[in-house]
Amino acid sequence: MIKHIVSFKLKDEAKDKTSLIKNLLERLPSKISEIKYFEVGVNISDSPTAFDIVLISEFESIDSLKNYQVHPEHLKVTDVIRLHKTSSMVVDYQF
Repeated sequence: MIKHIVSFKLKDEAKDKTSLIKNLLERLPSKISEIKYFEVGVNISDSPTAFDIVLISEFESIDSLKNYQVHPEHLKVTDVIRLHKTSSMVVDYQF
């Protein structure tokens, strides 16, 4: 199994897009069969180093993760996120 964790920091002027992005992400499991587990969290910390949104997901294999990453529905969501983020970080690991 592969765990895929992504965090996004949004532009200050895009903080009001947090719910939109969360909702778009949460729709992906019903559209992409490779997803085995999917959780989206919105930051509640006031730390200046905190990211705004985190995605924790699981896939059977690295190949299924790669298929997810190029899936048209995933790409639509990443296009929206790209417009509103300042940075992101990714960690993928086998467990």
